[in-house]
Amino acid sequence: MENIINRDLFDFEIGYLIKSPCLNCENKSQLPKCHADCIILDKIQTTLARGISSQSSSYES
Repeated sequence: MENIINRDLFDFEIGYLIKSPCLNCENKSQLPKCHADCIILDKIQTTLARGISSQSSSYES
């Protein structure tokens, strides 16, 4: 039995978008109604949701 470790990725491991996938989409004229059924946006949102920010969450004043 193989143990699989599924860990979250830091934001610098995920990368960043340099261009919206919606700009060249064939359904662009249907924005924003089409976003709920978009597989590409779903994959992007899922990947980003797994990410952990590399910035500190506490701020000193």
